[in-house]
Amino acid sequence: MIKMKVISIVLVLLVLIFFYSYFPLKYYAVVKENSGPVDPLLIMALIKVESNFRQDAVSRAGAIGLMQLMPETAAWISERFDLNGNIHSAVDNIVMGIRYLQYLIDLYNGDLSLALRAYNAGPARVTSENSISGDYLSKINLYHRIYRILYFWVG
Repeated sequence: MIKMKVISIVLVLLVLIFFYSYFPLKYYAVVKENSGPVDPLLIMALIKVESNFRQDAVSRAGAIGLMQLMPETAAWISERFDLNGNIHSAVDNIVMGIRYLQYLIDLYNGDLSLALRAYNAGPARVTSENSISGDYLSKINLYHRIYRILYFWVG
């Protein structure tokens, strides 16, 4: 009986270790500092989906860094929001990505679903009726829920 309880506790701990290592809080301080009204754990989920926390990630389309920004988008964000950043810097990439997400949220009048789809596919390709990036959106929502469960105490 005691042996089964110990085994159960060890299994639960192993599962928790797996989840905490798979869903890290890497760069959370930067995210929290720059997130504004956007839930920082949502941004963590976005980074997880976009780059899996690989600072040197480059997509087939040419998107760069943790937040997977296209160089043209990063240049536009930097100009629009008067940022002096380097898309290859983890901190700058996060700041630019958050500013872009906030811009999209405002553009779509607070509709987070449309803003996230536009983040992935580009604003010109997104409408409320189409299903562009449906899997992408589902994954972000799932990861956001997981982050909120794992890190319920962060604020």
